[in-house]
Amino acid sequence: MAIKQLSISLENIPGALSNISQILGKEGVNIRSISVADTADISTVRFVVDDPMKAINILKANNYNVRVK
Repeated sequence: MAIKQLSISLENIPGALSNISQILGKEGVNIRSISVADTADISTVRFVVDDPMKAINILKANNYNVRVK
């Protein structure tokens, strides 16, 4: 089974990453690993979850642009 890495871009504002984890957690999706690379204005958040398709649908429903690798 191939592991899918999801990536989203977030503004560098307080609570942005917390919001993502709350959205996924509320729907029962667990984040298995996470990596954040930031610049002054935008962060790229890469993560692996236990249910990638569910996470993609949840994030898209909440207006996040999700990239899958």
